[in-house]
Amino acid sequence: MSETARAYQIEAGTGAASATHGGPRCEDDPPHGSWGTLIVTQPPPPPGWVPSGAPAPGPPPPGHAPGRVGGLPPGYVPPAAVYGPPVHKPGVVALRPLGLGDFFDGAFKTIRGNPTAMVGLAALVTTAFLVVPTVVTLLLAAAGHLTLDLRPDPASGAVSALDSAAASAMSGLGRLFGVFATVVLNGMLVHVVAEAVLGRRTSIAEAWRVTRGRMLRLAGLTLLDVLMWTLLVAAPVLLAVLAGARTGVAAGFVVGVPLLLVALASGLFVQVRFFQLAAPALVLERTGVRTALRRAGQLSRGQWWRLFGILLLTGLVVGVAGQVVAVPLALVGAAGPALFPGTAGALVMVLTSYLSQILVGAVTTPFMSAVTALQYVDQRIRKEGLDVELIAATQVPVPGPR
Repeated sequence: MSETARAYQIEAGTGAASATHGGPRCEDDPPHGSWGTLIVTQPPPPPGWVPSGAPAPGPPPPGHAPGRVGGLPPGYVPPAAVYGPPVHKPGVVALRPLGLGDFFDGAFKTIRGNPTAMVGLAALVTTAFLVVPTVVTLLLAAAGHLTLDLRPDPASGAVSALDSAAASAMSGLGRLFGVFATVVLNGMLVHVVAEAVLGRRTSIAEAWRVTRGRMLRLAGLTLLDVLMWTLLVAAPVLLAVLAGARTGVAAGFVVGVPLLLVALASGLFVQVRFFQLAAPALVLERTGVRTALRRAGQLSRGQWWRLFGILLLTGLVVGVAGQVVAVPLALVGAAGPALFPGTAGALVMVLTSYLSQILVGAVTTPFMSAVTALQYVDQRIRKEGLDVELIAATQVPVPGPR
C-alpha cells in the first residue's frame, strides 16, 4: 500500500487519525504503489542565482538616498498582508476545511476531469444490473403475459389483471436492481473521488480492482439502512391501523400521524449521523460495517446540521437534474400504451423506464457520490488533521547537497 493510500486509514482500534505505516494488510488491500507519487518538490536554486528581470546585485546606483527602500520614505511600514497562508491543492480541492462551493466545485471538477470513471462507470454499472430485468421483460412479452391493454377480451369479456400487473412488476424489478447498482457505484466512485483529491485519474478497471473486496460490506451497510427505515415507518403505520380498527379511522390518524413524523425525524437524524459518511469510511479506511458506522458517528459529532444542509441542497440539485432527464422519457413511456395497446405498449413503458434509470443514474449518482466523499474528507481534515497526512503523501523529499 502506498503512502498516499495509508493517509486515509486510521490505526486499528483507535479513533485518532494517522498513517498506518507498517500496519497489517487486509486481504483486499490495493497493491503497493497504486496511488503513487503525485508532486515532486523542485530542488533549490544554485548559489548566486538571480530571477529573470531582477537587478544584478551590487552597490546602489548614484543618487540613491540612504534609508529609502524602493523609493519609499524612511520609516514606511507596509500594510499587513491580506492573503492567507499558502494552500496546497494537488487535485480537485484545496487540502483545507471545505466550504459549500468547494463541495460542488470539486464534484464538477472530478466529473469533468475523469468522465469515463464517473459518468461512464455509472452508466455501465446501471446497464449491467438492468440486463436481468430486461431479459425477464422480453421473455414475458414473448409469452404474451405482458400487456397494458385494459380493454376487455372479446371472447371472455374480462381484463387480464395478471398480464397488466406484470408491466408494473417489471418496472419495480428494475428499480430494485437499480438499488444494487447504486451500492456498487458508491464504493467505486468514492475511490475515484479520493484519487482526484490527490490529483490522480483512475480507470474503471483500477476502481473495480481496489473496491471489489468491499462490495459485500457495502451491500450489508445498505441493507441495514433499508431495514432501519422499514422498521421506523412500519411501526407507526401498524399502530395507526390497530388503533383505527379498534376505535375508528379518526383515532388511527390521531395516533399514526404524530408517531410517523417522530419516526421520520428520528430516521433522518440517524441517517445523517451514522450512515451518511459510513460508505466512504468503509471503502477508504477498509473497515467493517460496524466500524464504519462508529467512524461515521465520530466524524459527524457536532456537525449534524452542516452535513444535513449540504445533503439537502445536493439532493435538491440532483433532483432537479434528474427530473430534467426523467420527465421527457416518462412522457414517452406513458404514451406507449395509448399509441400501441397490448404488448407493444407495455414494452415501450417498461423499457423506457429502464433507459430513464440509466440516464438519470449517469447524471446524478456521480455528483451525489462525489459530494459525499468530499464531506468525508472535509470532516477528517477538520477533526483529525487529514490535510497534513495528505500533503505529506503527495510530497517526495529531494535529498539536499552532500
